[in-house]
Amino acid sequence: MRHDEMYLLINQGFAGKQRLMPFFNRSNSPNLILAIQSAGVSRGRNGFRKDKSGEKLAESEEDLLEHRTAGSDAFDTLYIGCENFPVHDIVSVPVSGVM
Repeated sequence: MRHDEMYLLINQGFAGKQRLMPFFNRSNSPNLILAIQSAGVSRGRNGFRKDKSGEKLAESEEDLLEHRTAGSDAFDTLYIGCENFPVHDIVSVPVSGVM
């Protein structure tokens, strides 16, 4: 999937225009929320993409690793997978050895 397609799919999800609309628990995921909000965009020869230039810098008190793009990349992968490959069948998994 191209970067512009990912960007459009995820932003449409946040706007409620896709099958899934992401919600975040502010008290359980403040680092993820900040990473998503602060993810920049850079323009290259193949169009635009997420700006990952800060990942090469040393961690500081103002620039924590958990606020960089690794967390937002994980969210992107999860959201795109759930949106593009929905599970329609619920599989029953036995919780004991007896079926």
